[in-house]
Amino acid sequence: MLKSRLVGTALGRWLLKASHRRSLRGLTAGNPETASATANAIIADRLIARLTPEGGTFLDIGAHIGSIFSAVHHTTPSAKIYAVEADPDKAAALKSRFPFCTVFDVALGEGEGHVEFFRNPSATGYNSIAPSNKPGVEAILVPIARLDDLLPEASVDVIKMDIEGAELGALRGAEALFARSRPTVMFESVRPDTNALGYSPAMLWAWFDAHGYHVVPPDRMAHDAPPLTLESFLDAHHYPFRTKDYFAVPDEKRTALRARARTILGVRVA
Repeated sequence: MLKSRLVGTALGRWLLKASHRRSLRGLTAGNPETASATANAIIADRLIARLTPEGGTFLDIGAHIGSIFSAVHHTTPSAKIYAVEADPDKAAALKSRFPFCTVFDVALGEGEGHVEFFRNPSATGYNSIAPSNKPGVEAILVPIARLDDLLPEASVDVIKMDIEGAELGALRGAEALFARSRPTVMFESVRPDTNALGYSPAMLWAWFDAHGYHVVPPDRMAHDAPPLTLESFLDAHHYPFRTKDYFAVPDEKRTALRARARTILGVRVA
């Protein structure tokens, strides 16, 4: 696959920037209802690539083809990088291509053992442990582990999490890591209802709230606006989408991360 081969290369980075420019230019000619979600996706990409401090640690949960953690490595070569990828074929490719990254080939959840993992060969970005009845989806058995068991002592600064509805289980298996590290988290949340795993956006928001986190959309990271309430977070899950990407920020780090986001995005305030 050409796209995966270009990840981490200068040409791949140039093509990504060109894609962003095309997306922004096309908003006025295309469907303006998608403007907010498109802009937030671009802002999220810029922020997640640069939020990890020098010498810090970045964790990519649901690494896919490695585009996010390779961007972090490019902007912050001194960062220690971990990745989690449940698809054994993708995990093997990541281990082969990116020797600077420690890759765990497991699914994440609240316990350990083995779990069915549903792969869609025509849309591998949607692979998940959440059961799927879409045509062509195949189920394989993969190991599942708690993040606290994988990284029992590591201090993590930034986490990107995109595991198609299984995020809450991964968080519940990382209580010690969150208590120890208080990482900033970028996560995806799309479906407004309770999924096949029994998880819902309301439960996800409640987990972050109970652990002293603010949930903010990417375009609010650099600004003083209040965080999303449960009601506003749930509202964002209905079309037209404001965003599909969110940041969960520890309350005590909000001011510092706001300043960091302003620097990354070139935001000037009076």
